[in-house]
Amino acid sequence: MTTDSRGLSLDQAEDALLDAMRGSDVERLAELLFPELAFCLPDGAIISRDDDLEAHRTGTTRFTSITERSRSTIAHAGRGRTQSLVDVALIDHGTPIEATLRYERYWSVIDGRWQVIAGSASVAD
Repeated sequence: MTTDSRGLSLDQAEDALLDAMRGSDVERLAELLFPELAFCLPDGAIISRDDDLEAHRTGTTRFTSITERSRSTIAHAGRGRTQSLVDVALIDHGTPIEATLRYERYWSVIDGRWQVIAGSASVAD
């Protein structure tokens, strides 16, 4: 099993990311997201790490519920991918949204810790 310098597996890092998203924990999110992150949203927009952190910091995006239905994880030699099916409820720019999303995240151990380097979210069929 591939772990980071703290002994965290990729699944544990993904769990930590979901917890940070649930609580809009900007400090923890900053640790888990690579500074040059590129993430594709369901509408096709590409956001950066700074965009995501600012949305959580200001409350522009606030998750009220994140429930993971399933997850697939592959990790080897300090790199990995997670794919998950997730039910989310959130407030985005004041609009309540409920959806089932497919998340795909690419991770790498950088500076001794798992960090998301790229990813996407799409609406599940």
